[in-house]
Amino acid sequence: MSENNPQPTNSPVTLSMLGWKGNVTCVICPHCDWRYLAVLGKLTDECPHCHARGLEIFQGDDFSMMTDFIKPPEMYLPFRVPQETLSEKLSQFSKTIPFAPDDLTNQNLLMRLRMIYLPMWLVDSKVTATWQAECGFYYQAKSHQEKYSGGRWNTQEVIETRTRWEPRLGKLARKYDNIAAPALDEHRRLMNALGNFAFDQAKSVSTTELLQSSNPLAPMVRVPSRDKDDAWPDTLPRFQEQAADETKKACQADQIREFRWSPEFSDQNWSLFLLPIWSSYYLDDENKPQSILVNGQSGQMSGARRASMKKAKKVAWTILIVAAILLSLTIGIGLLSILIPGLVLLAIIGLVISIGVALAAAYPLISVWSTNKK
Repeated sequence: MSENNPQPTNSPVTLSMLGWKGNVTCVICPHCDWRYLAVLGKLTDECPHCHARGLEIFQGDDFSMMTDFIKPPEMYLPFRVPQETLSEKLSQFSKTIPFAPDDLTNQNLLMRLRMIYLPMWLVDSKVTATWQAECGFYYQAKSHQEKYSGGRWNTQEVIETRTRWEPRLGKLARKYDNIAAPALDEHRRLMNALGNFAFDQAKSVSTTELLQSSNPLAPMVRVPSRDKDDAWPDTLPRFQEQAADETKKACQADQIREFRWSPEFSDQNWSLFLLPIWSSYYLDDENKPQSILVNGQSGQMSGARRASMKKAKKVAWTILIVAAILLSLTIGIGLLSILIPGLVLLAIIGLVISIGVALAAAYPLISVWSTNKK
């Protein structure tokens, strides 16, 4: 991992000085406060997070106060899902919503797709520590069991694998690289929606290629909302996990438990790691945007499933009108049955059908209510 030295504070720091070549600028959404790096001429004024219009270009050329947040990342995961697969997934999502809003069409979702890179922190650090733990070693134990079979008792030999626990302590001096930590306040919520990413498929970043696209709109890079001090506590369990694993290997143990250490960290280097996602949305009955997110590597999709109560009510009223027409015909047949007794049975059948159709009018409303409640 490499880390550029910050520029002198008495001179302005531009995006090009930080390594962002080309027509890259910083934009801010005044509605949700998300900040992005994007290419001028290949972006819209619509925020890909809250979908509100009015993205504002950062005023000024000095980014010295944001150096750590917007310097080029060290690694990234490229988009992997083919466009055909993405289109099919969006189409399937639309079909899973009963009485979907009129705005929820595959064409609209594809038209509103935006490519975004979400950041994570990566930190390298030297660690010196004293540690103590219990190391477990497997061994084979032989025992005998008595079983009654065939009218007599038989002795059977049993070999079991058991664990012998022994206390260990020692010192550690290591350098750990690329320990990850969330760079966004919304990281946990987003990861729960998007699923896992295959970090072993990461590639080195070329800023000239990262924001390039054959599409009219280029990808956007989300600027971190958590600084290093805020993210540092999230790295400590990962450091400890790696230290415990190395301790187990050094002791040639099969298991380890009760690992405790007193670490001291030095020579820390921080950089960014980018995760690919697609963002789209549709408008519900209240004309509010409902977000859809897609993992750009695995294709896992997550989005709000909002059915249209307006559409359900129209269908319910149509069914009620049909029921009313059937009931009118049934009443007419009933009146005729006074003169033609043979029509009584037909009138009864018509009444049952009318009631059944009227009750069916509740289905669209219940279906929408159930979908929106989840």
